[in-house]
Amino acid sequence: MQATSHRHPTPPAHLPVRPQDEIADLVKESEIRTGLPGRCFVIGGAERLTYRVVAHPGGLEITRLDDGGHCADCVYVGAGSFEHHPLAHAQRAGCLYTPSLPR
Repeated sequence: MQATSHRHPTPPAHLPVRPQDEIADLVKESEIRTGLPGRCFVIGGAERLTYRVVAHPGGLEITRLDDGGHCADCVYVGAGSFEHHPLAHAQRAGCLYTPSLPR
């Protein structure tokens, strides 16, 4: 009998975002290393939803990207309400990924 895994496959060249990782810290790391604002995150699964997150002093600007990389939806999430966003749910479930950064 073959075992079936319910974990989502990791997108190529993406790193898992652990539940204890701070999204704002990952965004800042990307901005420092790339010189570009924000960082992309992917929710693993059939749809592979992609988001671009930019950190601001009071919270996060979270932009849902369509398949062409254009803004499909954008919300500003205060520091205390991120836990209710789909990105936080995916992070807790172990199916949130981010592209690896250039060295």
